[in-house]
Amino acid sequence: DGLQVLELHGAALAEGAARSPASGAATAPTPRLVHLQDKDAEDQCMPWSFELYLLMVQFFFMSNYTVVLPTAHEYMLSLGGSSWLAGCMVAVGIGAGMLTSPLASWMIKRAYKPPLCALMVLAFAGNVMYGLGQVVRSPWLLIFGQATKSMLWGSCGAALGSHAIYSCAGKKTRSSSMALRGNFQFLGMGVGPLLGAILTKISFSIGLLNLDEYTNPGWFFSLVWLAMLVWLFLAPEPARLFEDKVVPPTSDRLGAMPDSKISWGLWSIMVSTGAVAVWEVSATILTQQYFGWSVMRCCLFISAMFMFSMASGEVLRITASRQSAVEANIVLPSLAGLALFSLMLYWYLPVSAPEGLVVGNQIIYVIGSALVLTCANAARTYSSAIALRQAAARSKACKDATCIGVSFSMAIGRSLGAFLGMGLAARPGGSNFAAGCITGLSLLVLLPFTAAPNFL
Repeated sequence: DGLQVLELHGAALAEGAARSPASGAATAPTPRLVHLQDKDAEDQCMPWSFELYLLMVQFFFMSNYTVVLPTAHEYMLSLGGSSWLAGCMVAVGIGAGMLTSPLASWMIKRAYKPPLCALMVLAFAGNVMYGLGQVVRSPWLLIFGQATKSMLWGSCGAALGSHAIYSCAGKKTRSSSMALRGNFQFLGMGVGPLLGAILTKISFSIGLLNLDEYTNPGWFFSLVWLAMLVWLFLAPEPARLFEDKVVPPTSDRLGAMPDSKISWGLWSIMVSTGAVAVWEVSATILTQQYFGWSVMRCCLFISAMFMFSMASGEVLRITASRQSAVEANIVLPSLAGLALFSLMLYWYLPVSAPEGLVVGNQIIYVIGSALVLTCANAARTYSSAIALRQAAARSKACKDATCIGVSFSMAIGRSLGAFLGMGLAARPGGSNFAAGCITGLSLLVLLPFTAAPNFL
């Protein structure tokens, strides 16, 4: 197809054969299969039918994650759990995927559809467990259900998506595809609380099963993942036109290790993802306890914030694609904005304060939340692009390892952020500590640039 040619080592072609320094015997040159991508191939996108499916997987998984946030705290307390246990439940909703992230290279080596099928099955089973929480009357079933749902997310969700972008799409379309994936994730995180608000209005019983505001998310998304499983059988397996089938022989194993830029990119991903997690779980408690908002109003607020950040991210993606913007010129202002706008999330007035001051306090929080999420979305997306682009330039092994690293960083950031956010926000003055996590970590990511401004 013009993308693959048989290339012989230049030295072997010039000399006819390579000479062994010990024996002087002739050694036949070893052919190596490589990819030569012309300008047209660099503009090639992933097959739309499969890319759409991957985008919907990202969308529904993140919706499944955030749909439980407005009621997770009360659901856990109703079963005899604590705030920290509720934070643990939310954390394993993505964090359990870290256990299978190292297996990503092996699981997606030959095909994408079988691991996606396993992901759908476990997501279905985990949501059924979440819906059965009131029947069993055990908070541990909720935690186990969330862990089951996300067990394969690290390898068959996040890492698979990154691998598909770099194996099925040309160089010039990859950053845009990464940004589109990030925006679909934020769209899903915005739709999740909106679905949660709608599901709170449904309440009935079927025998021992109670379908109410606590269990409805589990039952609803169990049906969603069944539908996604059916769709998967109809989606074609994409051709990996841009994947290196044969790794160039090398004795230097350091080629698979990340360099300083890749390591910084993974750290930036973890911090920006953690900032989103800290905000989203603390906002569910803060708005209800400090502002006195109802569950419905809280759901609509969280949904609106994610929708705004998604729309802003899509505008940024289109603009950056048209102007061929450098990722570093997007990431650095985004991280600086994340640290700056997080200062708007501190200090909450009591409800007994004058009404004008309370309303002003809430307006500042809403504006700060929108700006923090927008900056975090941009920082995470384009940090991923920087890390993967740098890794692809080093070696195939480094690219595969970095795909796993991106998934691992997102899982760590989101799980730790969710655990700390929910656990801290329920404590007196804990919301200020939650905001402090966002500010402090953002500044920590920017530290290397104080010593080396041209680091990237």
